[in-house]
This record gives sequence, structure tokens and C-alpha cells, in this order.
Amino acid sequence: MKLSVERQPASLVVLDITADDDEFAQAMTKAVRRVSRDIQVPGFRKGKAPRPVIERFYGREVFLREAADEVMETLYRQALEQESIRPVGEPSVEINDLEPVNFVVTVPVFPTISLGEYSGIRVEPVDAAVTDEEVDDVIERLRRARGTWVDVTDERTPADGEQVTVDYEVTLDGEPFQDPVTDAVFILGETNLLTQLHDKLAEMTVGETASFELSFEDDDETADPTIRGKSLSYAVTLKSLRARELPELDDEFAQAVNEASSVEELREQIRADIHMGKTNDGRNGVVTSIINQMAEQAEIDPPAVMVDDEVDHQITHLKEDLQRSNTPWEGYLRLQNKTEDEVKGELRPEAERRLRNSLFLQEVATQEGIEISDEDIEAEITRIAGPTVTEGDPAAIDQAARMAQFYRSDYFQQMLRNELFERKLYDRLIEIATEGQGAVLNAYVAPEPAALDEAMVIDDLTVEVDEDGTVIVDEVIEMIDADGTDVVEEIIDIVDADGNETIIDVVDAIDANGEEAAVAEIVEIDAEGNVVSDEVEVLTGEGYANAVAGDGANTVPDGYPVKGNADSMIYHTPESGSYERTIAEWYFATAEDAEAAGFRAPANMQGAEVADAASALAEAAAAAASEKAGDE
Repeated sequence: MKLSVERQPASLVVLDITADDDEFAQAMTKAVRRVSRDIQVPGFRKGKAPRPVIERFYGREVFLREAADEVMETLYRQALEQESIRPVGEPSVEINDLEPVNFVVTVPVFPTISLGEYSGIRVEPVDAAVTDEEVDDVIERLRRARGTWVDVTDERTPADGEQVTVDYEVTLDGEPFQDPVTDAVFILGETNLLTQLHDKLAEMTVGETASFELSFEDDDETADPTIRGKSLSYAVTLKSLRARELPELDDEFAQAVNEASSVEELREQIRADIHMGKTNDGRNGVVTSIINQMAEQAEIDPPAVMVDDEVDHQITHLKEDLQRSNTPWEGYLRLQNKTEDEVKGELRPEAERRLRNSLFLQEVATQEGIEISDEDIEAEITRIAGPTVTEGDPAAIDQAARMAQFYRSDYFQQMLRNELFERKLYDRLIEIATEGQGAVLNAYVAPEPAALDEAMVIDDLTVEVDEDGTVIVDEVIEMIDADGTDVVEEIIDIVDADGNETIIDVVDAIDANGEEAAVAEIVEIDAEGNVVSDEVEVLTGEGYANAVAGDGANTVPDGYPVKGNADSMIYHTPESGSYERTIAEWYFATAEDAEAAGFRAPANMQGAEVADAASALAEAAAAAASEKAGDE
């Protein structure tokens, strides 16, 4: 075999391969035997005609192509092995000659990675210290979330933070552009209204009607395409005005908010929560900055096929997110006014960055000798499992034995190995980039757990593997503390075949007086270990904070205009296109209250571009324009 190798940009390798005469002769002999068996020549039985006769009838090419196919596959594999080439995609082949065979293969390969001077990257640690102002801000938001709306009796204009109820009509060239809207509820400065509408309402008094024009430029990308280039006329009537009355900041408030015995204890609880969040967010931010900067200076040129695969992964995750919010992919594309290829094009730069980072981490882990030994796994299991339970409640002994068996399973140990590997690698990068200072200054340190009167009891543990490879671990833990509070925690860990993970942690506590409180945290982690979302839903025995339960009809309670769908965990504000037809299980005073309870906005209202541009009237106008276009 004669071989020449050319390496091209984007990790492409071009192999120019020519078979030696003896190699081709051997392939030709095999080809003649195979092809002759199936050829019928007049005067000969099938498969019995001599080679010269076959060549006179059908031409020499009938054997050449067969021989070329065989020798090309063999020589291509030999070339890959000889040059230690690692393909990551299908090759393209160009045949120049058949005798002796000469062909050129262009194949995408795993990129060569030059780490560069990554050890010279420096990142400053972040300070996680908590200020009194931060605690005060959270307390103020808690008071606002638990505030009540009261009618404003004196004649005055609304202020930011106050609730207004309005009727409005929209016309285009004197004709109705949509059905009139009555009793729409907004909170000035909090509901995402158009600036013109906000300013106009801030000048009005109850009972007053005002009219104004709202024009959208042809190239206004913040506006829905259906209303660009149009001038709409609005007639708005301010029907009522309410102010938010905040609860007193006292021990009763502290007890209601978080079962704290006093305001001071509530402040300490809030301080600890903020401290923990700033520590975790700070570390994640520092790690992300380190990886981005180190990978940026490295020489990594991934082939297009690897970037394509990463884009496809992101598209798959996006479709899954939309499916969870009951939004069809085609509807999302229509809303964005884009094709799937355009969405892929927008995702490509981020996909390439993520791919480069991943390739960098693999290489730097090898360079730094990051490995996890069996001893490391055993030590971590011992730490997690705690003391061996051999005496006492038989159920506890049995559950402890089952847990020990689970800890020894291949699934758990591989998951643990990956977690320890990532932790060890990130710790090393932090050590390099911060020169040993650590990612976070004044970091949160969890207090030692209080001793329990009764030992922790694991009520149940199940492990299931679906047909598609998804692993579901469901663990239920019950604890009873010294004051008689019964705490049940259920942790559901779902890992799909691609390595994406969803952790659902629900804690339900019932104290000695029978009062119940529950908190649910849902964390989504992608295959690279990045936290995609982390949502906390706070429940009490009476339901969500600052919310009322629905009555099964479409009756909106006074002062609670935001609808929450408990099945999809999506909320709808009055300006949402789905608002009127949504029958809610929960009604919230504000969108902020709904989000604090773990509900999220519809997909067509999420994202910075949409959020900045959306408004109650503009969205309604856009929906009407779509209907009008459909009628035409």
C-alpha cells in the first residue's frame, strides 16, 4: 500500500491510498471467484465460464469494481491503524483509478488538543459574605408576597407596586382589532407592560378613560411580526386601584413564613439560605469562568460533525423542555418565526463552545493525572452510608442492608465515580487558577447535624431501568427529631440514556401540633454536569404562599389574577393568550408569587428577548393579528 496523509483544518484528514500490485492481484482473484459464480454465458453452465470468456462478454470492469471494493475497505482500515487515526464520522471517498486501485478518503477525526498555558490563567475568588441589606431585601420580598390588597379610597394616580384593574379596546384604522378586554389586572412596575401603557396608567385616576396611539416599526424585532409596521389605537379605562398592605414584621410573621420562633431566628435562617446560595453560585461561577478561559486559549479545532452532534443534542433537550410545557415544536418555531435550521444556526456557537470545553476537560484531566481509585469509591460510600446498623429495629436493619447492596451496585458506583472525578478535576482547576485561595471566600459551612432521639429510618428504596435506558432511583427517608417533628424526605433521581439528570427532592414535615409544611426542589443537570435549572416550590398545609385554591370553574378570585396549572406547573398572567381558557388549580397575587411556588411562565413568554418586549396589550394584539390573518 502506498499512502500519503494530509491534515486539514477542522480536524479533517485526507488519505491518498494506492494498492500495491500484489495486493490488487489478490483482490482481483477473489473477485473473479465471487463474480463468476453468478454469471451465465451462452454455451456454459452458470458459474462455469472461464475468466477470459466472461471478460469478452461483459468486459474486465465486471471484476474490477468488485476487487476495488474489497481492497479499498481493507486498505482504509490498515491506513487508520498505521497512522493511529480516530474517525468520528463517516468518510467521503473519491476513486481515481480502478487498476491498480487509487482512492482518496477524507475523514473527520478526533481533534488534536494543545492545552496551551492553562496553568497561567488566574481567576479571583468570589466573596460569599452576606450583608444585612441582603437579608432585609429577602424579608421585604416575603412581606410583599404575603401582603393583602386593599382599595385606595382617596382620589389619586397609581404608584409603582399598586394593583390596577382596567378595561381596554384596541382598534386598527378605526376597526376593532380584537375583542374588548374587561377587568384585566396589572401591578405597575411589576407586570411587564409597555412603557407607553405604564406611563399612561400612572397619570390616570379611577373612572378615567384615556386614549393613545401605539406604533410599531417595520424592523422592530421586539414586537411580534404580525404587528410590525402597524399603528394601533388604545382606549383604556382605569376601573379600580388597590395598594398592597404589608404584614407586621413580628414573631407571628416569622412563624408563618418559615416556622421560626422569632424574627431573629427567621433572619438567621434567611442569612444561612443566602450564604449557602452565594457559596454554591460563587463556586459554579468561578469554575465556569476558569473552564471558559482555559479552553479559549487552548488549540482545539473540532470537526463539523462533532459540532453537528452537539447541536442535535441541544435541539433534543429544547424539544423535551417544550414538551414538558405542552408546547409543540412546530408551534415554537412559528412563535419564533424561524425554521429549524435557523434555530440550529443560532445554537451552533454555544454548542461549539460547550464541545471545546468538554474536549479541554478530558485532555487536562489526563495531563493532571486525575483518577478515581477503588479506594476513593469505598471511602465515599462509607461516608455516605454512615455507621452499619446491626441492632435495633429489624426494618431499619433490613433497609440498611438493602442500601448497602445498592451502594455496591455498578450503577451507583459508576455514578459516584463520575461525581468524584468531576469534583477532583474542578478542585484542581480552582487550585491552579486561584493560586490556592479557593473559589469562594467566607464560604458557607454546613453545621453539624443535630442528634436525633430516633435513628434515621429508610422506609423504601427502589431502582428501575426503563426500556430506553433511563434509570430511576426512588428513596424515601423518615426522621423524627427531639421535639416530635416527623420529617419524610423523598428523593427521586432520574438519569436518562444520554446522561442528563433530574433530581426531585421533596421534604414533608409535620410537627407535634399537626401543622404541616412541605418544600420541593427540582434540579436539572445536563450530561456535562452543568445545572440547567434549580427550582424550589414551597407548600404549606393550606397550599401555596400568597395564593388561593381554584373552585374548579373559571372564577378568578379578587386580588389573585395569576392562574397556576398544577399539572404542568405553568402560570398564566391576564395578558397571556391562554389565560381565558385556563381553568386553574391555584390563583396567585403576582407572577412573582407563582414563580416562588415553583410555577414557570409559558415557553412563549420565556427568554430575555421575549420578556423584554412583551406586554399585555401587544401580546393580545399579536394574537388577534394571527387570527385575522387566518381569516383572510
